[in-house]
Amino acid sequence: MDKLENTGERILIEHETPQMIARHLCAYRFAKDYALGKRVLDIGCGEGYGADYLSQFASEVVGVDYDKDVISFARDKYLRSNLKFIHLDIASLAKGLNSKFNLVCSFQVIEHILDAEAFLSQVRGLLVDDGVFICSTCNRLDASPNSAVPLNKFHVKEYLIDEFKGLLGDYFSITQVFGLKRGRRLNFYRRLKKIGIFNFLSASIDPVKKFYSRIDCDDFVITEENLKGALDFIAVCRR
Repeated sequence: MDKLENTGERILIEHETPQMIARHLCAYRFAKDYALGKRVLDIGCGEGYGADYLSQFASEVVGVDYDKDVISFARDKYLRSNLKFIHLDIASLAKGLNSKFNLVCSFQVIEHILDAEAFLSQVRGLLVDDGVFICSTCNRLDASPNSAVPLNKFHVKEYLIDEFKGLLGDYFSITQVFGLKRGRRLNFYRRLKKIGIFNFLSASIDPVKKFYSRIDCDDFVITEENLKGALDFIAVCRR
C-alpha cells in the first residue's frame, strides 16, 4: 500500500510536522535501552515508524494494530528481518499472539481504549515474569484544558497523573513515571512564534520557521519533576 488516509487518528510521518513527529518518537527513544536484545511488542504501532526504530536495538519487534490498511502499509514500508506487523484487535491480543515478550510498549494508545482495564489485563499476560511495560498517554490538562470531555474526537478517556498511576497500579508494579515536556529551546522559539516579530520574513531567513522545520527529540525533555505540567506521561511498569 502506497498511501494512507490522514484521518487524524494516528501519526503519519508524511503528513506531520517535525514537532509532532519528534514528540511521539521521544517515547520510543526512551524505550530503546529497555529493548536492547529483547523481544518487544508495540501495541497500536500505527504506520510502524516506532516499531522500526526499536528494531534497530531489539532482537525482535512485533507491531500490532487494529487497522488492516495501516498494517499493510507498515509491512511494505519497513523491511527488517527482525520486524513484523500483525493485524490484530486489542481485544484479541493474547489469543492472536500466543507468546510472551520481554518488553511491551503502548504509546498514545490507552486514551483511545474504552475498556482500559481489560486491555491492561491482557498486557500483563503477554509479559514474561520479569517483563517491562512502558505506557504513554497525553496529559488531560494539556490535551483538553478546561474541558470535561476529550477535545480529540478519537480519544475515549484522557487521564490526570493520579488517575493514570492508579489505573496502571491495579495491574503492575510502577517503577517510575516521567513527564515529556518542551525543552528550553522549544519554549524560547514558541514564545517568539506567539509574538510574531519575524512574521514578515521569508521562510528561508525566518529563524523561527527554520527552527520549527528541524525540531527533533532533543528539543523535548523527559523528567520526573512537576508531572502535572507535562505534555505526556510515560510510565515504566513491571509485571
